[in-house]
Amino acid sequence: MEAIFELLGYQYKASLNWDIYIPLLKGYNKGKNIFIKKILFIKNNGLIINGFPYINRGIIKAKIIKHIRDKKQICFKSKKRKGFKLKKGHRQYLTKIKIIYIEF
Repeated sequence: MEAIFELLGYQYKASLNWDIYIPLLKGYNKGKNIFIKKILFIKNNGLIINGFPYINRGIIKAKIIKHIRDKKQICFKSKKRKGFKLKKGHRQYLTKIKIIYIEF
């Protein structure tokens, strides 16, 4: 069973027992369960259910595994013949979740 859901303004593809990295969920601790209700699409053994825009009575249960920081993204700027060089870095906070079940 596969599903496409929306969470925090992003869309994710999920299946049972998948680990997914999403932007940080503040206020949720490790081990807590979350319920996702904005399901756009479900595929189950050839049966395809499409939402307009969301599927009614559909729910995805996920468990928060841990909060981490992503690897560093480097932003480097330079201007030719001017001697200008600027190097910046950024690390995004992420939450790792595990899909427990998908129901519709």
